[in-house]
Amino acid sequence: MARLTDIVDRLRARRGARRVLVLAILLLVGVGSLAVHFLIRQELDSSALLYVGIPYVGALVIAAVQPTTPSTSLRHRYRDFSLTSLIVFLGSSIVLFEGFVCVLMFLPIYFLVATIAFATHWLSTTGGKHHGKRYASVLPLIVLVSSFEGTTDRLSAERTSSATATRVAHMTPAQVMANLVRPIDLDKDRNWMLSLFPMPYRVEAESLHPGDVHHLHTRYHRWFVTNTHEGVLRLEILEVEPTRVRTRIVHDTTFFSSYLEQIGTEISLTPITPDTTKIALTIDYRRKLDPAWYFHPLQKYAMGQMAGFFIDEVMIRNAPATRHQARGGT
Repeated sequence: MARLTDIVDRLRARRGARRVLVLAILLLVGVGSLAVHFLIRQELDSSALLYVGIPYVGALVIAAVQPTTPSTSLRHRYRDFSLTSLIVFLGSSIVLFEGFVCVLMFLPIYFLVATIAFATHWLSTTGGKHHGKRYASVLPLIVLVSSFEGTTDRLSAERTSSATATRVAHMTPAQVMANLVRPIDLDKDRNWMLSLFPMPYRVEAESLHPGDVHHLHTRYHRWFVTNTHEGVLRLEILEVEPTRVRTRIVHDTTFFSSYLEQIGTEISLTPITPDTTKIALTIDYRRKLDPAWYFHPLQKYAMGQMAGFFIDEVMIRNAPATRHQARGGT
């Protein structure tokens, strides 16, 4: 860190602080994009190297080249640092042709890692006290260890998980089952996270028998109106009983497949009274992205909301219902 700071100081003396900052931004966008392409070729673009390692190194460079004066407050330093980090992030996203959903999903962890890098630089240069110097040497080690999550199976956390949502509806199990084969319209108001993702615009599901395959077609405009991704999810019906339906995913090219592998679903109907039924929908899936400490809770929450949305709009529809919190599985 000290060596990098010395180099930056010499460049500033020759070229000027602002010019050095602009040059650093352009270099970081270019080098960062090349690093991402390298990880893609090595099939490591789902690992924490992409989401932790590269952002941390880039943020350390930004912290070192960001112009400051001795009178600049820590708050203003962090504000300027954050703005430069955002410029680099958005510039890299444009070069890599990333869609707005990827940008929004990546943004929180990017700024968390960048903030750790900012703290590392501040502790190593102006923290001043002995404990600050020690923390400045420990933080890079923690980030380095975290960056290798997902690079091998032995360095990966458990990926298979499930999420369940439940509702109590004033319906019989037969009425719920009948709703499953009615025409489906999922273009409805939904949870803030689900609203980021495209819902199926066409659903081919005319019957509910073991062996049937339902098709859900999706369309995602990465750049709001263009750079379109078309996908289809094929859902095979494995088991149908009066109070239970079990499925498995046999094909998935939807945008969701970039983040996780959907395995299957199970619908459970438990009669409470002659005209009241407890409905539970469980979605089994496999996480693709690391680190787990960020993507596991995020995806579990999203899948739980998806399960609840499907119950409300497909199984219950307009019937009165008591809502229950969506919950995660293992």
